[in-house]
Amino acid sequence: MRQFVDIAVFWGVVLAGICILARFPDSWLGRVIFARLGPLPIRGEMRSRYLLRWAHFGAGWFVQAILVLAIGAAALRVQPWLAESLYFLVFWAVVVPLFAAVALSGSLLAVGAALWRRYIGAERRAAAVPFRPDFPVNLNVLRDRSHDR
Repeated sequence: MRQFVDIAVFWGVVLAGICILARFPDSWLGRVIFARLGPLPIRGEMRSRYLLRWAHFGAGWFVQAILVLAIGAAALRVQPWLAESLYFLVFWAVVVPLFAAVALSGSLLAVGAALWRRYIGAERRAAAVPFRPDFPVNLNVLRDRSHDR
């Protein structure tokens, strides 16, 4: 029963810390914890292209995890006593493969979403109906109004 209390206190402290950091997002620790990772959207970029950049980002993390697995396997061959280390085994046999699986699944999901959006979804439908204005557009008028500000 004591373990449940310890677990509840731990998660209470974690949630309280997150709530406090959410109140101060511009603090050093808040910026580190809430930093946005991955590619940022570019103005005017198609959503499918943005999703493909996310897939590339996830694939890069997957390759890094595979390299760490290969380094761990080489270290295990050179130093067989590492097989007795619980920390090494948890890191090499659980954490890194889990990280690789999450990176690969995220990358494949982003590729699937990009392909769906480009060939079946909204971008295909938008490309099928080209934009044709009913009136002639004079770009000089638009350019002149932008200088008035």
